Amino acid sequence: MFKRLDFRKEYWRFFELLMFPVAIAIGFFVVYQQFYTNYISLFNEITKIFLFYFACLNILKIYYNRGSFTYIKKIFFDLCAVVISFIFYNDLIVFQVYIVLRQIIIFIDILASTKPAVNLFSRFRNHPSKVILLSFGLIILLGTTFLSLPLASSNGESIGLINAGFTATSATCVTGLIVLNTGIDFSPFGHAIILILMQIGGLGIMTFSTALIMLFGKQISLKGQSLLQGLLGEASKDSMIKLLRAIIVTTFIFELIGAMVLFLKFRPLAHFAQLSNFNLLGHCMFHSVSAFCNAGFCLYPDSFMRFQGSWTVNLVIMSLIIIGGIGFTVLLDVYNNVAKRRHIRFLSLHSKVVIVTTIVLIVIGSILIFTFEYNNQLNQLPMKNSILASTFQSVTTRTAGFNTLDISKMSFASVILMIVFMFIGASPGSTGGGIKTTSFAILVLSVWSIIRHREDVEVFHRSVSSENTRKVMSLITISVTILVTLILVLCVSEASRGFKFEQIIFEAFSAFGTVGLSMGITPHLTSIGKLAIIALMYLGRVGPLTIAFALSEKKISVHYHYPDENIAIG
Repeated sequence: MFKRLDFRKEYWRFFELLMFPVAIAIGFFVVYQQFYTNYISLFNEITKIFLFYFACLNILKIYYNRGSFTYIKKIFFDLCAVVISFIFYNDLIVFQVYIVLRQIIIFIDILASTKPAVNLFSRFRNHPSKVILLSFGLIILLGTTFLSLPLASSNGESIGLINAGFTATSATCVTGLIVLNTGIDFSPFGHAIILILMQIGGLGIMTFSTALIMLFGKQISLKGQSLLQGLLGEASKDSMIKLLRAIIVTTFIFELIGAMVLFLKFRPLAHFAQLSNFNLLGHCMFHSVSAFCNAGFCLYPDSFMRFQGSWTVNLVIMSLIIIGGIGFTVLLDVYNNVAKRRHIRFLSLHSKVVIVTTIVLIVIGSILIFTFEYNNQLNQLPMKNSILASTFQSVTTRTAGFNTLDISKMSFASVILMIVFMFIGASPGSTGGGIKTTSFAILVLSVWSIIRHREDVEVFHRSVSSENTRKVMSLITISVTILVTLILVLCVSEASRGFKFEQIIFEAFSAFGTVGLSMGITPHLTSIGKLAIIALMYLGRVGPLTIAFALSEKKISVHYHYPDENIAIG
């Protein structure tokens, strides 16, 4: 019995390895099929043969492992891919993309178990901040490679390395700033790459890769669990796995719901836009992922201005932005303590601060934008449209980057307000950027404590630790330093372009806050200006403190303390 089981294991491994060269061939032809148009029919026939082979292989797996429900769950997504591929039998792109991604994940998993990879992993295990920096950089590099291919462009010509790098950084850092028209200048392949980069950037590299490993039935190694605990901020393995599953399930459920609601809204218009139901569903999924990940990428040249008065579109996009930007830990806390225990007092202090700060910022932002724009862009709009536009802009300004008002025509007061909101950003553990709502709340509470001559920073009958306060001050100082430095670079590099100072400031804060709103100068930036914005998007997404911790050495403990002395302030 032992030999038979061992033989079966080797048997499956052989057929898994046999799929690697086929998957490589499929991936190569999918990317370069426009250069081999004479072989498309032959390639499709080979793909169909491989589909039948893959289907038979999974049927055999079910037969030899009958009675083992756990194993069936491991190949659940393989079975779903087979069923969907046979439904769309005349268009095998679903199967082609799936099998290529599946083999890439298995290949990475094999590489990760090699001795050099284990040694490298051990070096970074206790430095999750360095993992974040490197992983985002590698994904941006990979995205740049794919987007620079002629296949990613609608006209069949490469968009260039700088434009590809800018778009890849903007998508991975869920910013939404663009140098090309997303809906027009990119092909469906380019849209798919941007969507994948947004999803990876929104969830986080380690979270996304671990999710894929779990989906393909693999087990997370102990080293992987240790690194994830550092990244997710959880002390125990069980709480880390629970949070990870909650992140994955929450993300895909809300994105799917958002896509389906948008699909039902846009379906009557599909005939006029000459879109098939499949293309329309992809169109809606793109915007749903972009909204939930707070990315701000839109396939319309005017963002959502054409839907300014649509309750459905506005409410769906705003809901996805708020849910994605509030933080996964807060969503899990609300579900466990409000949905189950039905009482708000069981919420953690972190959740209470995030929720209250988010609501206050949305309400104040809506009122102020309505007031500032009442005699400007809102004076010719119906009251319903004015209220919707003001609320939508308040929600999206902090991190998402969509707009239903013309940003280039906003009043100066609105521009200043939006710069402040972009700097604040979303909440910790979310898909958004900025210094985060909790940092802003602690800053305000610290000032209020000083005014009241109180030693402790207090909120909801709790005291905020002095360490948190120091981190907030460090975060804001580093953020301002980065912004001032790169704004100076932009002022010098764009001096010949004739841009206004507020336009450069707005662009810089939008990039650093990973927002994606623009006053129209992004496509006209010089190469140096684009590189400066790329740096701001990258630094804004990975976080100034992450960079500081990654570059710093281990804390050195000292056994002495210098005498205290006062310094005059104010």
